[in-house]
Order: sequence, then C-alpha cells, then structure tokens
Amino acid sequence: MTRKLLLLLMTVVLWQCGKEKEFVISKDQVGPITKTSSKEDILSFFKNDSIVMLPPDRDFANEFVIYDDEGKHLLSVYPRIPKDSLNYIERVQIYSPKFKTEKGISVASNYGDVASNYSFTKIDPTFTSAIIYVDEINGSIVLEKSDLGLSEDNLDPISKDQIPDLASIKYISIWFE
Repeated sequence: MTRKLLLLLMTVVLWQCGKEKEFVISKDQVGPITKTSSKEDILSFFKNDSIVMLPPDRDFANEFVIYDDEGKHLLSVYPRIPKDSLNYIERVQIYSPKFKTEKGISVASNYGDVASNYSFTKIDPTFTSAIIYVDEINGSIVLEKSDLGLSEDNLDPISKDQIPDLASIKYISIWFE
C-alpha cells in the first residue's frame, strides 16, 4: 500500500513539474517554443488553441497570433524570415500571465517586481511605451507610458527613478538570436 501511495505521489509531482515548464519563460525558450521551432511545431504545440496566421490565406506567415480556448491572447510569434519554409523563430511576445520567468515575473507583475528580480541598463521610450531590456532573459519588458505619468509625445530618456513600482506590464518579448 505504501509503495502504491509513494508511486502515485511521485507521478503527481512529476506531472505538475512538467505542467509548470509548459509555461516557463527563459533566455532560450517560451513554453514549448525555441528558436528552432518551425511553423509545424507552433501548430502542434498549440493545437488545442486558436492560431491566426498573418497575413491570412498565405503559405507563409509574418506573425502567428495564439489565443486560448476562451479567446484570450496568449502569444504572438514572429518568424526570423517570414517566407522561409522552416520559419525559425525570431521573437515571441507574451501577453498571458500563464507564462512566467523562472523568477516568477509575468505580464501580471509590475515594474517593482521586475526591478527587484532583474538588473537592466537600458530603458528606451517610444510614443506609447517604455521598453526595459533584460539581458538575463534576452528580452524586453514593455510598460504602458500612461502608467508612468508621461505624455506620448515625450521621447526624452526615462530613468529607473521615473517609473512607479506599480506600473503595469503591457507585454514581454523574448528574442531568439
């Protein structure tokens, strides 16, 4: 009886670890996606989700937009060379809080969470966002500029001190180089 209980417990633990890795963000991976993932891999990985290939009705895709079964935007996947038959991945933009870094950062986190877990040296302003570059994950974290109290036409440099801890994350990009 004890052996069966131990075996069941080990099975549950291993299954749960596998499920958690399914949504991990790391330097070389977003869930099951790596830089060598092909179009067929993307379609296979997310076969239970809705995948929109842009532009539609083409043999190649500039972007794969992936929605879960409830219609929530999970990811946008961009191939390195859009017309390449293998469509290896250049970058993945993460919109779902299901995906988390190994330090627990997701789009549900805020700037304070990012700043206390990662170091970064560069913040770039755009018209609507502030982009924080995080070398440890080879990615960028995009914050809404409206959360920073800055106007859209302000393209002046942004310092770490100007960003409120509660500024929300718009999306996370992981670059596969």
